[in-house]
Amino acid sequence: MKLALAHEYFAVRGGAERVVDVLHGMWPAAPVYTFFHDRRRYGELAGWDLRASYLQQFPIGGGIHRLLLPLYPSAARRLRVDADTDVALVSTSAFIKGLGLPDRTVEVAYCHSPTRYLWDWSDEYLSEEVPAPLRGPVGELLAGLRETDRSFASRVDRWIANSRVVAARIRRYYGRESEVVNPPVDIGAFVPQRERGDFWVYVGRLSAYKRADVAVRAFKSLGMRLVVVGEGRERSSLEEMASDNIAFAGHLDDATLRQLLGAARGLIFPAEDDFGIVCVEALASGAPVVALAAGGAPEIVRDGIDGVLVAAADPDAFAEAVLRVEHRSWDPDALHASARRFDVAPFTTRIGEIVDDAHRTGRTSR
Repeated sequence: MKLALAHEYFAVRGGAERVVDVLHGMWPAAPVYTFFHDRRRYGELAGWDLRASYLQQFPIGGGIHRLLLPLYPSAARRLRVDADTDVALVSTSAFIKGLGLPDRTVEVAYCHSPTRYLWDWSDEYLSEEVPAPLRGPVGELLAGLRETDRSFASRVDRWIANSRVVAARIRRYYGRESEVVNPPVDIGAFVPQRERGDFWVYVGRLSAYKRADVAVRAFKSLGMRLVVVGEGRERSSLEEMASDNIAFAGHLDDATLRQLLGAARGLIFPAEDDFGIVCVEALASGAPVVALAAGGAPEIVRDGIDGVLVAAADPDAFAEAVLRVEHRSWDPDALHASARRFDVAPFTTRIGEIVDDAHRTGRTSR
């Protein structure tokens, strides 16, 4: 079986890119098709057979790639895989699933989410990311891109969702069923400590939809120490509203983040995320999690067992949940064991089985 991999682009390292790292580890000789690779921000991908689209020739640093949105569909169509490819395993949250494939090639899509800015987050995208004078034209552009996205989705033969909530979105927007295979986390890389520090942590992009403001307001009222990890356009406004007990650490490398989670009293996670890998990393580090009861978090955090689930993204409700966690003891080893549900081995085993079955079955999409 000749297999090809594909991923939207390599600009920043996030949860989706960690999934691609594991997929590439399973098939290291497979070519990897992508819109572009921002080497300066992302780093080299030594040993990867990376094949970028024509968008690679454009300026792509510092978020400028967002301006290329209207070009993604054509870039996907013109990014053609080798004619003898049996299976294309695509890591997708937007248009890379529409890359050019021979008629015989089976497409398996590991979906991090249907394109958020086209579907369930389109109104927020227009209000938070697009200047007011451009919202009308951009809204019309998004309407056209929705039809393109749905057309690209119809080409996929086998869907894999990273969480139950994403599986529901695939059904709602694309009319297709999918199997849920949660993202992999190297649980053994995290070592829980019995002696915890005097601080909690928030980890995530400092963007409006990640709701870091809920964490900051909650800990401002509590007066307890909070370390905010991450960068984004909301950082300055968050720093202005924060009190002295809240520190902003910016971006941290993986080793430093593991040390921080290993010593933290808990993780606060107020975002409605597609899955929430950092919640798994916190549990693997022996830290309980206070998370919004939405998105993928309820698949990770069992209320009262792994932490506390909060019904609404409300600072007072999150502050109360943090106090609930503080008022009882937690076994770091038990939390670490709970995180093993999401270890790498179950992921690679199931993905391998799905790809093999898709290869045997052949093309099934309309």
